[in-house]
Amino acid sequence: MEYNWQFHLLSQYWPVFVNGALVTLQITFTATVIGLVIGLPVGIARQSDTGVLRWIATIYVEAIRSTPALVQIVWVYYCFPVLFDVQLGAKTAIILTLGVHSGAYIAEIVRAGVEGVDKGQMMAARSIGMPHLMSLRRIILPQAIQRMIPPFINEFANLMKLSTLGSTIAVYELLQESNNLIAQTYRPLEVYTFLAIVFFVITFPWIFLSRQLEKKIKKNA
Repeated sequence: MEYNWQFHLLSQYWPVFVNGALVTLQITFTATVIGLVIGLPVGIARQSDTGVLRWIATIYVEAIRSTPALVQIVWVYYCFPVLFDVQLGAKTAIILTLGVHSGAYIAEIVRAGVEGVDKGQMMAARSIGMPHLMSLRRIILPQAIQRMIPPFINEFANLMKLSTLGSTIAVYELLQESNNLIAQTYRPLEVYTFLAIVFFVITFPWIFLSRQLEKKIKKNA
């Protein structure tokens, strides 16, 4: 059976996609900042000489990476108020959850970046009396950050796609706005197809940038 595509019906609803895209970008950028604030110290803690710090950081990273983001969002939104008597708004819940979720992956990016620097440089710094943290801050991290940038951008793009999980708790990002539009137009194929195009347009440039930076870093290595 041939389907009669009617994309022209969506032309009057372009503000819906724009508003959804803005909310998606807001969630992504804010969650990324939270992820960086968490992930950088946790990634460093995983390299710590202090066993307790390393143990706590490892538990956090493995616990987050071993559970689905959707389960984490639902848990925070529905269980957090019951346990701590604090009601979170839907947007706040998904931003915090995705920030914590991203923090675990950013911590692994930081750990891999630090481990990628020649271990002899850390040994040389320690041999002249530099403390571990000072050696990381002054010698290791400046070199490791260059290697971290491409996976950081990839993580940002992944968060953008994970933001669609906000529709499960009625956050009006792109997917939720699209679902509402389907209820008005009864054209799910057109709406979901256009939604995929919009996500491609706002996500692919970051993935492309990550690939180009990665090639440049390998070329200069």
